[in-house]
Amino acid sequence: MTTLIIESSDPKNVKLLTELAKKLGDRVKSISATETEDLLLGDLMNSVKTGEYVDKADVMKALRS
Repeated sequence: MTTLIIESSDPKNVKLLTELAKKLGDRVKSISATETEDLLLGDLMNSVKTGEYVDKADVMKALRS
């Protein structure tokens, strides 16, 4: 399964693209700005994941500085 995310500020474009996708037999789901941010943050987190363990005290120290 492939997912395509299109962001548009024009409601007419959103409606047109939604209708086209449905006519092609694809599913359409609208997501909020918050959900979009969550997806992008998760993607960013995955891209920088090192697999290394970091002690909680080190994290707190870095946040305080």
